[in-house]
Amino acid sequence: MGSILEASIADFPGISFDCACGRRHSVDIDKLVVGSNILDEVVKGLDPFRDGKLLVLSDTNTYGACGEIVIERLLDEGFHLKSFVFETGSSILLPDERSLGRALLEIEPDTSFILVVGSGVLNDIARIVSYRTGKRFAVVATAPSMDGYTSVGSSLIVGRTKTTYYSHYPCAIFADTSVMKNAPMIMIQAGYGDVLGKLTALADWNLTRIVNNEYYCDTIAKLVQKGVDKCLASADGLPGRDEQSIRFLIDALILTGLSIGLAGVSRPASGTEHQLAHYWEIKAVEAGEEHALHGNAVGVGTVVTAMLYELVSEMLPENIEFPKADFVRSLLEKVGAFTSPKDLGISRELFVDSMLNAMNMKDKYTVLRFCAQQGKLEEFTDIITRRLYD
Repeated sequence: MGSILEASIADFPGISFDCACGRRHSVDIDKLVVGSNILDEVVKGLDPFRDGKLLVLSDTNTYGACGEIVIERLLDEGFHLKSFVFETGSSILLPDERSLGRALLEIEPDTSFILVVGSGVLNDIARIVSYRTGKRFAVVATAPSMDGYTSVGSSLIVGRTKTTYYSHYPCAIFADTSVMKNAPMIMIQAGYGDVLGKLTALADWNLTRIVNNEYYCDTIAKLVQKGVDKCLASADGLPGRDEQSIRFLIDALILTGLSIGLAGVSRPASGTEHQLAHYWEIKAVEAGEEHALHGNAVGVGTVVTAMLYELVSEMLPENIEFPKADFVRSLLEKVGAFTSPKDLGISRELFVDSMLNAMNMKDKYTVLRFCAQQGKLEEFTDIITRRLYD
């Protein structure tokens, strides 16, 4: 299966192959374009939808980043469109019922296609609205902040609870590195943290393969690891917004997002580190409080997960590879990212609660459950808590 491991991002749309794992893997995205100054490619990629009317969704920040330029170019090219900009000001746009309802109100009877200019929240809104209205959508990415561009789920806040709703792939993704390199540094750090999370997610996937005989695909695992390795090798350039480093970062994020669709499960991209991050986020949403960007929480969760793996290492089955906590911490420090739950404003009490209960949110076996089965989770939680908070 060397061909898929050597494939470029542009090769993945429409790819389908029989794998040694026994499954047939497919990518149901028509177009993936990553590069610098790709406005011409955006126009070309949207040409099949020229005869209809586009709804272009952005917010105050993403409209200024490139939304206005995209809209002006499309109008110059003869496209018919309606633009709606979420006014954010000093507030944070949330993927909640209010935002979803507002987006739905902007869809008119003759709207045929949705184009979203933005990153995480805007994509979650556009994706579910597109799915529920039966209209296709495409993405112009504005920040290398998360791996959800190629996701088939929308993470939404409904009834003050954060839940993932199934939706569908975008038909096209356009990621312009000349735009993304100018994203707020905290969003670049978040994307980097999300990439680092794959180091422990892959360890958890291998662990449950051995302990529970759960489905595992070595090809997909190698594909994710390759993307992560290329990103880490160029991470020194991220603080200076080096465009090539941004390219490797967004490539890794797209690859890991695609890996979920290829595998049909979230295992290649999500493990203990995501369980912890989701738990912290859900508790903040329930309390009506703001929380850190998802990727920044995942990066911290990766440090914690690595600490847990180190403590339980002598009990693990053979051939479980995991990163050392100091290594993960040094990678995060390299780009100025958060390294401790204290940095995220996570209280000691919430941290302990998350260590003991995050594994119960979903039926996903991770090292948290393994430690609990060994009768060691409370002991290890106490050790890690004292190291992080005393």
